[in-house]
Amino acid sequence: MFRRKTEQIRLLRLEVELANQRSGHWQKANGRLNDYIDGLEAELDIAVQEYTELEGKYTALIAEREATQAAEPPF
Repeated sequence: MFRRKTEQIRLLRLEVELANQRSGHWQKANGRLNDYIDGLEAELDIAVQEYTELEGKYTALIAEREATQAAEPPF
């Protein structure tokens, strides 16, 4: 009877150890994915900032062109 209980305890300890190892693996993978996501978000922030700056320059150029065309006679 005690041998059976001892074997069950040993098997349960092995299961707990395996679960802890798997958990550690997934925690590491999760950390790497979070780092990757943070990097992508940073790149996206830079791209949005650059786009906004270019959009502002484009709008200013269009306004300048329209002002120049309005000041010139049509002929």
